[in-house]
Amino acid sequence: MNDNDLLFIEDDVTSIDDPLSLHLSPWKVLIVDDDEEVHAVTKLVLSNFEWDDTPLHFLSAYSAYEAEQLFLEHDDIAVALIDVVMETDDAGLRLIETIRNEFNNKSTRIVLRTGQPGQAPERKIIREYEISDYKNKTELSGIKLDTLMCTTLRSYQNIVSLKKNKKGLELVVESSGALFDAQTYESLVDETINYLTRLVIQCTQTPAYGLSALGFYCDPDVFHLLEARGDFAYLTERSDVEKLPDHVSIMLSQSIAAHENIYQTNCFVLNMQSTSAKTVMFYFEGFSPLSDQDIALIDLFASNTKISFDNEELRHELDEGQREIVYLLGEAIEHKSKETGNHIRRVAEITRILALELGYSVAESEKIKSASPLHDLGKIGIPDHILHKPGSFTPEEWKVMQSHVEIGYELVRYSNQDILKYAALISYQHHEKWDGTGYPNGLKGEEIDLVGRIASLADVFDALAHDRCYKKAWPMDKVLQFIDDQEGLHFDPMVVAAFRKHKNQIIEVNERYKDVFK
Repeated sequence: MNDNDLLFIEDDVTSIDDPLSLHLSPWKVLIVDDDEEVHAVTKLVLSNFEWDDTPLHFLSAYSAYEAEQLFLEHDDIAVALIDVVMETDDAGLRLIETIRNEFNNKSTRIVLRTGQPGQAPERKIIREYEISDYKNKTELSGIKLDTLMCTTLRSYQNIVSLKKNKKGLELVVESSGALFDAQTYESLVDETINYLTRLVIQCTQTPAYGLSALGFYCDPDVFHLLEARGDFAYLTERSDVEKLPDHVSIMLSQSIAAHENIYQTNCFVLNMQSTSAKTVMFYFEGFSPLSDQDIALIDLFASNTKISFDNEELRHELDEGQREIVYLLGEAIEHKSKETGNHIRRVAEITRILALELGYSVAESEKIKSASPLHDLGKIGIPDHILHKPGSFTPEEWKVMQSHVEIGYELVRYSNQDILKYAALISYQHHEKWDGTGYPNGLKGEEIDLVGRIASLADVFDALAHDRCYKKAWPMDKVLQFIDDQEGLHFDPMVVAAFRKHKNQIIEVNERYKDVFK
């Protein structure tokens, strides 16, 4: 046999379904031939061969069927040396077709070897089987086999590297959207570590259990631990950051001083300083060494993620500004009705507690809490002589007083802001009753939005437990008995059940925000 008969098949590399490692274990070489001597000679000639300081690991198949089974078992075969004629005259060609089309394997480098070239016309094979060339196998020369393996393994290595980088870029793009949609700062930190873990695993082929990660918030020079995983899982938010290993503290300090990411052999720090003085940092360790391409991908991830943290900081500032305006407006309304600002704080905390228990997310519960201070927004349009009347209302006065729900609703109903959308619902429905005897529309049961049902109970509880211009505060046991008695009448039984479950927490809120301004 002549080594010129051993030919490398050039193939399309667009598929991304193949292994992505840069080969940390021996290169797998599959020999497919029904002649045992071919297997023995090939292994003997290449027994001392190494590529990139890594030896070969041989797999043997004596038929196309056996080769197919090996491809199903091994997704990282680097080179396949395939005979054309085995159990059938075209078994090798059909095997190649299966590898490329059915298994969608475009990475494995295929070398076609034949001792009967007449069985497979060259033009037909080149056009139909993606084969660049092949010749008669008459000789296995050590030098030419060595050259062939260098060529094929270099090609395989480059293809896998390109695919790995493509996968890494796809992961960075995927993470950008997911991180941008994170609803809370905590979820943003958690998702950042999740995606960064996936990226490091993909780049280094390090098992997930080998990684350790830390997330920090630095403002401006004091580190606050946000999350700890792996070997650092023993740390909590309340842990003293000074307990960190010296090498971690040193790298964090270096990153802060240099305002840049710091990479070492098996660890790194990502510095995501925001446009303000605040900085979020992530430390990872326990992976195989990173290549320059790996570092470039991680830097790209960090750059994109920094934008997400900047956006989250801006969103937080906007939300806080909106909440502050809502509270100020709510306090102005309560001041007009001669109640205290603590009333809206208590109602806000109670609605948040109940919303969380009834299935709202943390983010949505916070929005409901922020909206609840505007439950009596419409009182701004009620004349003072009615609003402050200490006695009972006449039918005409009661009609005017009831109109505050519609006034408040009309003031905010057209807003596109989530908090004000909740405020419109709460303002309009917090005087509806489960049995349909409430106002303004006499809604019954689940015709009332759950947010309205929550606000109704929170507002009534607080109104009964504190002085109003028309009454004195009830004793707490009488207030709790009233809530129980009105289950299924005034209040949704499901909301009452949530209230009972968190009764002690709600009473604690009541005590924490006692009225101090009379």
